[in-house]
Amino acid sequence: MERLENLQALERDLRSTTTATSEHLIQEGEVNRQMPVPRCEIVARALQELWHELELDGLPLIFESPFHGHVFTEHHAMFLDLMVEEGKRQKRVRPGQLAAWRRLAAPEYAHGVADVASSMFLLKADLSRRAEPGDRGTIPCAPYGWICYRFSGGWTALSVHYFDPDSDERGPVVMTALPAGKQDEWLAFLAHIDELRNKVAHKQRRGRIEIIGGSEEHLVDVIKKTSFVDLLLPEATLQQVLAQRRIFTSSILRRYASMRVPRLRKVLLVGPPGTGKTTLLKAEGARHAKRGGLVLYVCAPLKNRGETSWQRLAYALQGAAESRLPTLVLVEDFEMFITDPQELQLVLNTLDGVATPDNPAGTLLMATSNDPEKIDPRIRDRPGRIDVVIEIGLVEEQDLAVRFLKHFLGSAYREEEHARLAPHLIKQPGSHFREVCLAGAMRALEKDRVDVLHEDLLWAHETILNGRDLARQGERFMPAPTRKRAGFFSKERP
Repeated sequence: MERLENLQALERDLRSTTTATSEHLIQEGEVNRQMPVPRCEIVARALQELWHELELDGLPLIFESPFHGHVFTEHHAMFLDLMVEEGKRQKRVRPGQLAAWRRLAAPEYAHGVADVASSMFLLKADLSRRAEPGDRGTIPCAPYGWICYRFSGGWTALSVHYFDPDSDERGPVVMTALPAGKQDEWLAFLAHIDELRNKVAHKQRRGRIEIIGGSEEHLVDVIKKTSFVDLLLPEATLQQVLAQRRIFTSSILRRYASMRVPRLRKVLLVGPPGTGKTTLLKAEGARHAKRGGLVLYVCAPLKNRGETSWQRLAYALQGAAESRLPTLVLVEDFEMFITDPQELQLVLNTLDGVATPDNPAGTLLMATSNDPEKIDPRIRDRPGRIDVVIEIGLVEEQDLAVRFLKHFLGSAYREEEHARLAPHLIKQPGSHFREVCLAGAMRALEKDRVDVLHEDLLWAHETILNGRDLARQGERFMPAPTRKRAGFFSKERP
């Protein structure tokens, strides 16, 4: 108790003030200066006093525990309980094996640090990011508080999880006290408990579609509802796309590993707008998720938000590698992610293998571009940085044009009535067929007809083309220049 009273007296003498500058008080000729005390100092002293109060052996080694993720698994009840149960099933005791644990009340001499067991935020079910409105299966992150651990090796450790406004990160910190010489076992304990976290996250992320930087609920629903029934491509093009999935087969993964090449396949889909590139991405995403893979759909951030497009894509590639799941990374308008000259070297290093995150289960990056000329030739034309470029082009064959008409007209399609329109629609994107069929159906209704005739579709086709031609003639819609008039005093007098 004497030691406790001394510590409290010392804390009162050193307690910080909230003023921006230290105040100097002159009393009886002496100057008393109030000095700020970092919160870590208070916690360290409290851990030392608690160590002696619990009559633990020797002098404790007190240090800030390594940061290993925002979950802080060594303070999360779910993972601690899992580790204790796992230890009971093991026949051999491994270093850092936890035998039991309990929460402690915050000691009075901690001056309120971690006194309330509050969690800063909720986590998504996969433990990878903060939860957002509409998420389900969320898990609270580790609460603040004090914990006593008992290990199978017969030693005890103390730990406190608290918020430190004085730290560089201005966030949660974990400080630990353990017997000298047990630090390696403590690190082994952290590694074991992180393995458990990864197993939980791995299970939760199977078959998930995650949106990196966008409205998750809406986009996930759109992707899930897309299928290859919505996609019409030439057979040769479709087979070329489907062949890229082989990156996930065990034989190809072994081949990559034997060549010491990161298991990342990079595919670029190019073509004019409206040819089906986006639909293809979403159909691939829906299929991959249904088969238990992880899908990461990357959205470009808004300007001046403190994060670049490439940083967001790099984060997704790193997350794919850490998931250790077959992962499909989807990116639209790829040129937007790689145009910053200051990031070019980082892009090159990531794409050509120097700094490429390696996923043992394989990662397939599938990106689109309407304007591949904007992509730096060092990326677009260098083998290995982009593995394959696949053109999703305009409709070139009458058979494919007929398939589009059948698809968009549905039950209204009549072979003898509509197939003869196909030659007029060559060299158009798939989106043009959709608009022709919709506009043709609307014209039929205007004429009080249920059936959509050939003349309706031909009228719609020509109307749409005429509209495009008008839109290209921008100068026709520019206002006429105003005629400059002379001022009143510049007029000639009669």
